[in-house]
Amino acid sequence: MGDVETMSKKGQETKKIRKRVNASTKKQKKPKKKVRVEDDVQVNEAIIEKMVTTLMCNTELSEAAIRSQYSSFMKECPAGEMSKEKFVQLSETVLGDEAQFLADSLFRVFDDDGSGTMDFQEYIMALNATKLTTPEEKLKWIFNVFDRDGGGSIDAGEIQEMVGGLFAMAGAEIGLEELLDCTEEIMAAIDVDGDGDITRDEFIEHAPKSQFIANMLNAE
Repeated sequence: MGDVETMSKKGQETKKIRKRVNASTKKQKKPKKKVRVEDDVQVNEAIIEKMVTTLMCNTELSEAAIRSQYSSFMKECPAGEMSKEKFVQLSETVLGDEAQFLADSLFRVFDDDGSGTMDFQEYIMALNATKLTTPEEKLKWIFNVFDRDGGGSIDAGEIQEMVGGLFAMAGAEIGLEELLDCTEEIMAAIDVDGDGDITRDEFIEHAPKSQFIANMLNAE
């Protein structure tokens, strides 16, 4: 009798998770706003300040290092957007032959509006991907990439974007049903309190319990 009740509860919980996942697919996905250069100096500084604060939270870089890299970025890309070709050109001295492969993979994630460019914040996050060694570092990077607003939590919709982005980085196509299944499996493993919001700590602690995430972390 107990086993039946347990299975029933799991079934009900699975339906709740799928309902949240399905609801997220019906939301109109807002295009990601790239950080652009504004004519108004005060407006521009406010945008830069917010961007620097977010990057300091999401990377181990200091404010001085971020602002220095921003100045270099703007000299190379005055419009505030970097093309894939420019990314390869600037990163091949560090990455060598892997620069083109990494650029192809990262642009599939960051260039979700198909513009063929990435802004400074995306550029720094992309470069940070080359320094990841431990599973925890990889999980932090994944979370930070898809926590678009830097709010410290992600929901089922952003988990779905994450799954799609990870498949895109691998150059693999995925159908909607498979995407929903993966999202549901991850949510079931990570959202232990069932509130629908995943904090960074929750993600890092529970994500390896997801078979999809575990396979990704163990992949060479």
